[in-house]
Parts: sequence; C-alpha cells; structure tokens
Amino acid sequence: MTTFHQIAIKCPHCGTLMRDFELMSHTVHTSTTYSDGLCEDGVSKIKDISICTNCSQAFWREDAKLSKELDYEAMEELEGALDMMDLPWRLDDDRQEKKILFYKDLLENDFADNDMKEIYLRTRLWWSINDLVRHLSRWHQARNLKHLRFILKHRKENMKLFKKYEELLKENLNRLIFLYIKKGEVDLLYLADMYREKSDFNKAMEILLKVEQKGGVYNQMKHKIRRKNKRVFQLN
Repeated sequence: MTTFHQIAIKCPHCGTLMRDFELMSHTVHTSTTYSDGLCEDGVSKIKDISICTNCSQAFWREDAKLSKELDYEAMEELEGALDMMDLPWRLDDDRQEKKILFYKDLLENDFADNDMKEIYLRTRLWWSINDLVRHLSRWHQARNLKHLRFILKHRKENMKLFKKYEELLKENLNRLIFLYIKKGEVDLLYLADMYREKSDFNKAMEILLKVEQKGGVYNQMKHKIRRKNKRVFQLN
C-alpha cells in the first residue's frame, strides 16, 4: 500500500504557502533497474525539488517545510506545490533536452548548498542524459516498414543528441565520482559504472575486481567493461 502525509511548505523566494505530500511507504510489485542506479518501479515518487505556484522558482521541499502543521481546513485552502511534471515544456518534443538543461542550470546557479544536494542534482543530470538512449527501440522490434523508419529516425536523432551532451556527461561524472568517494561507504559496482560510462575502462575494471560478492550484476558489468561498452544498460 502506498501512503502519503500532507505537509505545508513556504516558498523561500516569495513566501507563498502551499501544500505538498511526503511519501510515507509504498509497495513495489515490479521494477526495472539500470546500471546508473535509476529504478523504475511504477511508483509516482514525491520529488525533493518543488516549484512555487506564484513565482515559479524551484526550491528544496525539505528546507521549505513549516515547523508547525496547519489544521485540515487551512491546509485545504492552499494550492498544491508544483514539480517538474508541471513545467510548461513537459510535453514538448525536446522535453528530454530541456530536462537536462533544467538540472544543468540548477547546478550552475549554486542551487545545491551542500554535498548531498549536489550529488542529488548530478545524479539526476546523469540519468537525464542517459534517458536519451535508455529506451531506444531496436530495428528488429519493428512491426512493419513504417515502424522501422520511425525507429531508425528516432535512434539517429537521440544518438546525435546524446553525442552533444557526452562531454557534459563526462564532466558531471568526474565531479560525481569525487563527491561519491568523499562521502564514504562506496558501492564499488556503482563506482565502477561511473568510470565505465566516462570510458575509463581500465579504472572501471580495477575497481570492479575489488568487489567481494560476485553475482549477476558483477558479471554483466565485467562483460560491458571488457567490450568497452559505455552505454547505460538494464540489470538482469
């Protein structure tokens, strides 16, 4: 069962009061996990970044929570806070690129005021760039000639866009690796994947060989590194 808790938040930019929700618990029935740590489990996640209904500026939801809870009637009078899914470009054809630029702009404007927030943003930027190639259909999945042309065109356009942001991906991973190691308690498989995705296959293999518990994911990662494959992949 998925349960939520309603909270009141205050925009740190203009002072507007809004209501939002905290995810208290949820049950995962099926999920798809990728090498970059993204897990698609079918749950509508509550975002850590909210957007003001009045001034349209982004802020950290946790930092905006009121210390005192409002009563039910007062809460019901408030507008619900927005998130990325409410931004005007969410249905645009170039929404994937605009999502990348959204996180890039937040980082450049010092939106993160500590290491954990920066890790959060840089991880989302990493996922957003990988999203360009994460769900690409393969030519043999085509149902007919028209569908084949669509698949080939879509793959070409997304690979071209991925190439455009490949240098940003590497720069982001360099910083993310530094922050990840700095915080301690490193997952060696996850760290190896960061090096793999920035094409440092020797370092990726060096780290991977330090993993003590070797299983299916270990074997998948080793195979990708040996083949010098730097693309994100689905874990078995």
